[in-house]
Amino acid sequence: MLLFLTSIACEVMDRIADGMDRDPHDSKVAFIPTASRPSQNKEGTEKDREKLRSLGFQVTDVDIAATPREDIQRALKRADIIFVGGGNTFYLLQEARRSGFDTMLRESIEAGTPYIGSSAGSVLLGPTVEPIKMMDDPKEAPELDSYDGLGLVDFVPLVHYGNEEFVEEYRTALAGLYAAGPRFVLVRDHEFLTVRGDHWRIDG
Repeated sequence: MLLFLTSIACEVMDRIADGMDRDPHDSKVAFIPTASRPSQNKEGTEKDREKLRSLGFQVTDVDIAATPREDIQRALKRADIIFVGGGNTFYLLQEARRSGFDTMLRESIEAGTPYIGSSAGSVLLGPTVEPIKMMDDPKEAPELDSYDGLGLVDFVPLVHYGNEEFVEEYRTALAGLYAAGPRFVLVRDHEFLTVRGDHWRIDG
């Protein structure tokens, strides 16, 4: 299992590419932009996509909210890398479950396909997405009946730590999380987590 969990992927993608031991020009990326669907501002997703292309990756969009299950599965099987972008984590989780992407993604990662998450795409892999309510609105996912994440890592990647936009939200949330919340790892915007098998480290 090889995961790269980021707050803002385009900010650290050069270093991730250097650490992948593969030529970006020979790498097909299944790019999942779905989390950004509820937002009018898709700038972050666009920057992530363009950064990947500028490095030479072959990028194909796969919107799991609008793509048939068979086509999602086919795209993941063809991909050398799976990239899941940022936006609303709750909406992303809702659509991952509805489409079957959650199961397909787990199978792909366990089979050895590298994964890159940006913001919501990072939070998705933890045991729960509930703490991210301090940033994302659960009302954007009215069909979501559980905050359980995919559980591919045993901690919640708490993204955008230190970002001025979320200072107050973090101040309020961390007190409760330290007292009785799930295990979590704070990830600043210029950092990323590298997970190899059962081991992880913060790079940045």
